[in-house]
Amino acid sequence: MKTIIDTLAFVLPLSVLVGANAQEPADAKFVDVFLQTHCVRCHNADKNEGKLNLDDLGTNLAAGRASFAAALERLDVGDMPPKGEPRPDPATVLRVKKWLQQGLAALPAAPVDKDKDKEAVRPDEGNHLSHALLFGGKPGPSVPPPPRLWRLSPTGYSAGFLRSLRVKSGSVSQPFALRSDPGIKDYSALYWLDEGSTDLLIRNAEKIVGAITSHKLSKSKNGDEVRVSMPRSGGQPLAFEEFAPLLHPTVVPKREQLETAIRVIYRAALVREPSAEEIESLIQLYQEASESPGDTVSASKTMLMAPLLSPEVLHRFEIGRGAEVRPGVRMLSPSELAFALSLAFSGEREPGLFAAATSGGLKTREDVEKHVRRILNDPEIYKPRLLGFFHEYFGYDRAPEVCKDDQPDYVHNADQLVLDTNLLVLSILEKDQNVLKELLTTPKSFVNGVKLVKDGAKQGLGGDTSLTKVLSQSMASKIEYSASDKPATGVRPKEKSKVGVEAAYGLKEWPANQPVDLPNDRIGILMQPSWMVAWSSNFFNDPVRRGLWIREHLLGHAVPQVPVGVVIVLPDDPTKTLRDRMQITKNEACWKCHQKIDDMGFPFEAFDHFGRPRDFEKLADDAAIATNKANASRQYAKGEKRPERLPE
Repeated sequence: MKTIIDTLAFVLPLSVLVGANAQEPADAKFVDVFLQTHCVRCHNADKNEGKLNLDDLGTNLAAGRASFAAALERLDVGDMPPKGEPRPDPATVLRVKKWLQQGLAALPAAPVDKDKDKEAVRPDEGNHLSHALLFGGKPGPSVPPPPRLWRLSPTGYSAGFLRSLRVKSGSVSQPFALRSDPGIKDYSALYWLDEGSTDLLIRNAEKIVGAITSHKLSKSKNGDEVRVSMPRSGGQPLAFEEFAPLLHPTVVPKREQLETAIRVIYRAALVREPSAEEIESLIQLYQEASESPGDTVSASKTMLMAPLLSPEVLHRFEIGRGAEVRPGVRMLSPSELAFALSLAFSGEREPGLFAAATSGGLKTREDVEKHVRRILNDPEIYKPRLLGFFHEYFGYDRAPEVCKDDQPDYVHNADQLVLDTNLLVLSILEKDQNVLKELLTTPKSFVNGVKLVKDGAKQGLGGDTSLTKVLSQSMASKIEYSASDKPATGVRPKEKSKVGVEAAYGLKEWPANQPVDLPNDRIGILMQPSWMVAWSSNFFNDPVRRGLWIREHLLGHAVPQVPVGVVIVLPDDPTKTLRDRMQITKNEACWKCHQKIDDMGFPFEAFDHFGRPRDFEKLADDAAIATNKANASRQYAKGEKRPERLPE
């Protein structure tokens, strides 16, 4: 699992930067020299290339806000200086960009600039760093990210927080959501607690305390003593028995019992011991709540609610509370690391990590690596985010969201297509050899990879290995559902039955031995039907979105946003191919961006929008359309046979 460990080391910071930036932005004089050297020769009053004049502005950002914003955008996407002109050093460009970004953001009444500043922290803006700067020179000391606060993810709330309290996730409302658009979803800068979430969290805390203090009251045989008992199942407690003394209707709990309950709720909700100040604060809250109307049970529940609304419960902290690594850089604390590593693999709180954090076993990089290897090598530990990363990066799991019309000769089963690609990804990960290259170039694929045979047994998993077990554990019900994809019989004559998903792979029948080499030089995850369906429209291929994905995700380039006022609608002409209809993107307003996109997306025209290979694009038959319309509008005499509809 070296690849996964290396990836975690890159995306999961073990330390954070608490000092200044490693490189300061340029000053005004530096920027002025840069503009005069590389920009003004073309962008002046005479030439006015791109309708951009930087000649007389100097470095007066207030006077030339729009012009400098346009210049910043072109520097961001790497279009300027153009090809054939001397290219400035990437580090120099970065310093100029920082100066422009900070200067434009500081200008008053500039909502557009502030919005762009917010967009700059989105994960899909992460490629706006030149290739030369990333890989061109010797790397200096690593610069960790600044301290950050993550709002808890939906799975972190349900599978982590609620499960640690022994509360079923369905018993409370989910207060958090992730963005629905493609890409990395759980990202610190994208979410925050708003008023609606806060109101729901308060109501959830009340329901949670109600669930964990569920109890029964019973009387002794002589009827003199009332007893509190917590529910059990199979001899195991369903609630925390330490809360029982707080729930007696007439007996006031002792301070020791209150402190015990506080420690229990802190261990469950925050996975740590409360401080003396926190205990005292909650005891005081209990006393204030019990003074009026004097109901100690309600006061106890109020006291137990408070920790459930703590920022530590609702956020993931990466502040850097550990030891100082070097001046200005601190390690994450053991507790911060335990939460970060747990949430890197799933929403659950991995017990071994928190036990290590408590016992001092998460203080060094070697400690972290040991536990990462332990988790990766244990097939019993649920790790859905391994596969989830590839879902979010490639986006092929979105194929079922793209609605397609039923086909007369083909069973389109998007769930099964996604399942096949899942198996392919996991098999490549398990081999752990040139993972990215294999993902993009392998000729092999699973085809209806988990198929039910007559006796109900499964074929095609290729052995119960650690990574395929991840899939079978997390998607068993979907496997059963998707594996029901069989040729239709009974409705049509056998020779006209629909073919199954194997047709999407260019195969005539289901292969028993898998993974199988695909025909027609078909390679890699980008030629998987699931990926092509996910990046298609309801009725057509989508070379623009596919090309944009390749340009930005694989090549690490940036493409400018669509200019304001530019609206492109492809001609609705079913007699022309999609490539012909897209000639409209060659006009001046569009080609500046589409020259980076179209050539990346057009090669996929070798497949239809279901991902099936084809030699030509089937166009509409004008004569058939006219005949069908005429037949549909005719009046037929009684007993007259209606003609069969012609294929259009």
